[in-house]
Amino acid sequence: HMVYNYNEENKRTFMVSNAIAGFQQRSDEVRKWCFGVMDVLGTEETTLEIKGVWMLRGDTTAHLIQANDDANWYTWTKLAGKGMPPTDETKKIVRSYWCEEDELEGKPIADSAVFK
Repeated sequence: HMVYNYNEENKRTFMVSNAIAGFQQRSDEVRKWCFGVMDVLGTEETTLEIKGVWMLRGDTTAHLIQANDDANWYTWTKLAGKGMPPTDETKKIVRSYWCEEDELEGKPIADSAVFK
């Protein structure tokens, strides 16, 4: 699970959408080892947040951070993996981030980008 550390700086939807597209473009080196969905939540009148859920090869984000320094701008939380089986709550989080199209965490989804 990823959360952008500087969401308070997000002012315009198109700029935040460009930020997630750029992040995914700079992550191209690890494309065959990752799958992720990044969402822009909220509105320009409230707060725009970047959040997402990624499935990575291995137990850490090291390969992604090595390929894309911008990954350091996010707080990464491991939801499941070796020695950490997925719970029903984890499955619900992954399903909602990967499948919802209109609303997430009670906020409208302004944009969404899939990295595959």
